[in-house]
Amino acid sequence: MPATKEASSLGKAFQVLEVLATAAGPRALLEIVQDLGLHKPTVHRILGELVDLGYVSRVEKGVYEITPKLRRLASGELEDRLIEIADPCLRELHTETGETVNLGVLRGTNVRYLRVLESTHPLRRIVEPDSVDPFYSTSLGRAITLQLTDAEWEALINRTRLLARTTETVTDVKQLRKIHQQAQQDGYSVEQDQNDVGVTCIGAPIYQQENIVAAISLSVPTARADAKALKRFIKAVLRTAEQISQKLEFNR
Repeated sequence: MPATKEASSLGKAFQVLEVLATAAGPRALLEIVQDLGLHKPTVHRILGELVDLGYVSRVEKGVYEITPKLRRLASGELEDRLIEIADPCLRELHTETGETVNLGVLRGTNVRYLRVLESTHPLRRIVEPDSVDPFYSTSLGRAITLQLTDAEWEALINRTRLLARTTETVTDVKQLRKIHQQAQQDGYSVEQDQNDVGVTCIGAPIYQQENIVAAISLSVPTARADAKALKRFIKAVLRTAEQISQKLEFNR
C-alpha cells in the first residue's frame, strides 16, 4: 500500500487504520512505516492523534492496534442491536421506579440519547431521543467514560468545551478528574442539578466483551431523590445495566 505525495493528512490516517484493521494482531510503528512508505514522524503523529480519539490503542511502547470503538463504528450495527436488546430491561426499570429512563452512547464529547422512557409523574425532565448533552455534566457521560485511563480522559477533556449548564455545573478540570476517579471506584455516577436544575441522575455503564459501549441513567426530580430513595435507585440502575450487559454477551 505505497503512499503517494498527493495523499492528504486524512488519507494518510485512513492508510494507517487500514494497516491496523487488516493485521492479525498489534503492529509495531516501524512495520506500519515500512508498509506505507511514509515518514516515521508522520506515522507517529497520526497514531498519537488516533490514540487520543480512541480509535487506536498503544499496547506497549511503539506497538499499536485498533480499538473496539473503531470496530463498532465500522459495523454500524451496535446502536440498533443495543436498543432492541436493552428495551425490555429499560421498560422494567421504568415500571419499577416510575421515573425517566435513558439509554445513551458517547459520540465525540457528547452523549447521544438512543432511548428515552419518560416518567409517569407530571414533574419530570423531558429529553428527546437523538438529542445530545455534554458528557462531563451528565451521569450518562460520566458512566460511559469511567473506564478511560487518566491519559484517555485528559485527551477527551482537552477536546471538550466546558460550559456551565447550571450554577452547579462543575467545569474545573481538577474537580472533574476527581469525579471521574470516583465513578471509577464506584462503578456508577450520580449527578445532581449539574445538567438541569432540580434533576438528579444516576448512570451506570453497559459492557460488551469487558468494554463499555453505552450507559443507562435514571432521571429523577431532586425533590424525590432523598438518601433512602437514592440508594434504591442506584441499586435498580446497576442491576438493569448488568442485565443488559449480560444479554449483549449472550446475543453476540
